[in-house]
Amino acid sequence: MHHSLYWATAVACGAAMPAAWAQADATPSTTITTTLPVVEIKASSTPALPAAQRASSLATGSAGSTMDTPFSVSSMPTEDLRAQGGTSLQDALRNVPGVQADSGFNGAHTQFFSIRGAIADSGTGSNRVLRDGVRLSNYPFVRAFIDSVDVLRGPGAALGVRSEPGGTVNLVTQQPQLANFGSATLSAGASSAREASVDLNRVLSTERELAVRLIATHSAASEWRHVPDKLDGLKLGVAQSDGDRYHLRAGVELTNQRYRPDYGVPALGGRPVAVPLDHQFAEPWADSTTRNRIVDLHGDVALGDATRLNVDYTHLQATSTSLKSFITGAPKPVTSTTPFGTFGRGAAWEPGTDRQIDSLAASLTSTQVQGGVTHRLFGGIDYYKETLHQPSLAIPASSSPNINVFTPVWGLVTPPPPGVVLAPGLTTQNLESVALSAQDQVDMGAWTLVAGLRYTQQKFVYGAVGTQPVDESRWSPKLGALYRLSDADSVYANVATGMAPNQVASSSNQSLPSRRSAQVELGWKSLWQGGKLVSDVAVYRLDQRNMISADQSTPNNNFDFTVDGSGRSQGLEASLSGDVNERLSVRAAYAYTHARVLDNSVFAGKTVPNVAAQTLSLWGHYRWAVASDVQWRTGVGVYAQGARYADRANTVVLPGYVRLDLTHSWRKPLGAGESLELQLAVHNLLDKAYYVSSHLHVSTWIMPGEGRRVSVMGRYHF
Repeated sequence: MHHSLYWATAVACGAAMPAAWAQADATPSTTITTTLPVVEIKASSTPALPAAQRASSLATGSAGSTMDTPFSVSSMPTEDLRAQGGTSLQDALRNVPGVQADSGFNGAHTQFFSIRGAIADSGTGSNRVLRDGVRLSNYPFVRAFIDSVDVLRGPGAALGVRSEPGGTVNLVTQQPQLANFGSATLSAGASSAREASVDLNRVLSTERELAVRLIATHSAASEWRHVPDKLDGLKLGVAQSDGDRYHLRAGVELTNQRYRPDYGVPALGGRPVAVPLDHQFAEPWADSTTRNRIVDLHGDVALGDATRLNVDYTHLQATSTSLKSFITGAPKPVTSTTPFGTFGRGAAWEPGTDRQIDSLAASLTSTQVQGGVTHRLFGGIDYYKETLHQPSLAIPASSSPNINVFTPVWGLVTPPPPGVVLAPGLTTQNLESVALSAQDQVDMGAWTLVAGLRYTQQKFVYGAVGTQPVDESRWSPKLGALYRLSDADSVYANVATGMAPNQVASSSNQSLPSRRSAQVELGWKSLWQGGKLVSDVAVYRLDQRNMISADQSTPNNNFDFTVDGSGRSQGLEASLSGDVNERLSVRAAYAYTHARVLDNSVFAGKTVPNVAAQTLSLWGHYRWAVASDVQWRTGVGVYAQGARYADRANTVVLPGYVRLDLTHSWRKPLGAGESLELQLAVHNLLDKAYYVSSHLHVSTWIMPGEGRRVSVMGRYHF
């Protein structure tokens, strides 16, 4: 109990992150009076409220102040992420209460997470975040491409055709603006980490309101565990408008990634094995590649003074190859020839995976005033199709001898020779969904009421050839009410439901039905310091049905699942962000999460893996000189996570930890809208040994946290 009191007090007194300085660097050097809106779900480039209040569109379908939104929403601009020295999606999400890290196999640019104790996509090894409102599988997080990370905590998302039980993460990408500006960024750090990016925005025609934006980036993720991860990316966008009559946009995004899948370290005796945290047990030949090609089109047109039609189309073509080498199974019994700490190994070859996604969405928004009551109407139709063709070749166990984690010997497992077919398999997926949604947001005096209804029809198959599809439909209602106690305080309540398909393999020939969720939430939002500080406190109960579990009929196959049981998470979340005064900015997030499995043939009553009961994130940024042209800033961050289980059986514990980060920055305006910024960042200043999470909630695959990492960054804005 005293620990809970301590952490709650820390949130009230702690420090977090600014937005003001980041926004200063994003100011264009040449500004044109006319503004070119680029995406409806993105707020204006100069929001009246702090950046943390820009995510209401995830819940309601249109941008607006979170003070008027009866749901828990957050936003993390990537400029704030950069000021923290962060590079990954996990770094951004640690600023959001109730979000905890999970792990995946697809390199440093694809990060996994849980929200409110619900595992995003059930922890199946594939993350599905939204990109500009469209859900993409294993979309890589490329910091140079992202404008902000917006989060809805809980089901009931207005965007997309599915609503994950715990919540939704939307990556809002950079888009063309009617201004001339650019930036060049270079960074380097320990373990061969480096990044270089160029962002150039130009107005092609002021009269026609035509602009273009080009972003190019190259990065090499930290190789501290000897798993190289390199990515090259290019993003091009063109936008044109005619005042507020219409806006058009077309974009292309290309990424090429080469990485080595990292399965972490195993557990022994209920804890991660006591080996150096940089120990890597995969073979050095086990590399993977991923190529993503995205085309997106957006158009919106005014149909009168108060009504607008929006149409969006997104196409993804992703191809990949993968060679995997990993420890598998429980430790081998100790014998005269098998020493303690010996594990079996597995290997697999996926020579050519092809994934395609097509998404088409149309929505109509209208604001109507009748008798002093304002109705903000939203109606939409979403079509989504995803196909997957994934051949796989299993390397026989006889070609994968055991390995001892204390005295490892590499080179005994060899990749299959070119052209050799071994134990071929084929995984296919075909998901087709249509969703209809309608919503009315009613503003009447101090009250805001939101009533929404979504109907989803989908046909879905995932598995080997011959697997039978799931054909299902569902109504998903949501209700929310918010009451303004004053100009600075609001209380709210909501009831929301969601549905998301279980895109996993089953040992049977039947695809698995979708996960379903229902949430009840109460909250309080406040403005402080004349609106410069924003706080949010929420309590909730979230129920899930059709949760997946490892299939006990195939215990040695970690990739076979079945629908087995239900779960419940409940908790308290609190956040604070903004400017305390002209020198100090803060961002703080605290969450208490109690997540349990209710019904399951094996794990009923167990705690959900990788979910700690308590998490705390604090970040403070201090500006040393207010009036001087030369600006010095120091940032200090603390992230604390309690103990949690690595496996569904709750037999392996990942210890709690506290991590300290530090940044120190120098910025000098150079005139004519130009500026130069230098930053020194120290990640995990005290070199704390800790573990992030487990892969697929399997205790054999536990991901260690990185030790102390020093990096430097230089950025020229023009």
